[in-house]
Amino acid sequence: MLLDRITASDVLIQLKTDNWEDAIRKSSQTLLEKGSIESRYIDAMIKVVHENGPYIVISKHIALAHARTECGALHTDITFATLDPAINFNAGALDPVKLIITLSATDADTHLDLLGELSDILMDEEKSEALFNAGSAEEFVQILHSN
Repeated sequence: MLLDRITASDVLIQLKTDNWEDAIRKSSQTLLEKGSIESRYIDAMIKVVHENGPYIVISKHIALAHARTECGALHTDITFATLDPAINFNAGALDPVKLIITLSATDADTHLDLLGELSDILMDEEKSEALFNAGSAEEFVQILHSN
């Protein structure tokens, strides 16, 4: 499972951003540095929100940023970033976003598989709140992996 591979190096805590575009850019840097995406993938993630609206906000306070494989996804990978302050994505009642999950998928089914893995977290408000408020990357990973 993808979430089982998450380590502290995949997590940014209290990321400072100016707006939703900046949040996507900054939360994607780890994937870029690891060679999991090309820089054009970041632009594609932003472009798709401009074209299709804030559909990436998948749950209250949580966004799943991603783009099509052919837009520069090199390896399947995932990172997490808590945002401080939280950022509006113009997603109505789901705003503001406190956690952005950035996904690079090399096949069309990976983001659906990830949503299945995330469903327990997305439906557990207490666990989500704990993730939003994690004081360190290590604490975030511990919460993520707890049952």
